[in-house]
Amino acid sequence: MNHSNSSSELASYRMAFRVEHCKKATEFFIKFSTGSKAYLQYAELPNRVLDFQHTVTPEDQQGKGVARLLVKEGLKYAADNKFLVQPTCWYVAKYLDGSSATEEEKQLDIRHKL
Repeated sequence: MNHSNSSSELASYRMAFRVEHCKKATEFFIKFSTGSKAYLQYAELPNRVLDFQHTVTPEDQQGKGVARLLVKEGLKYAADNKFLVQPTCWYVAKYLDGSSATEEEKQLDIRHKL
């Protein structure tokens, strides 16, 4: 698998899709011009843990790296605010267990702290 394009690929995703964060709704989300929305829902647990519970990508946006971008943004928020992450969502767990997650991102995974 070739990962040499992953940072430029991610940069183009970031330009195409703007991830927003709503603390009140406890979600990271991307609104699309079609009116649909992709999101990553989380819950704040005791001891500075964010439980990433659920990712949803509208059918017409699947396969474009949208969920990955939401997860990366969620992990960046966790790191910047000194949270660990509990990947309840299968997609978040798959991302953290995969080869595209950075070492810094993997360090946020509470499963590695137990």
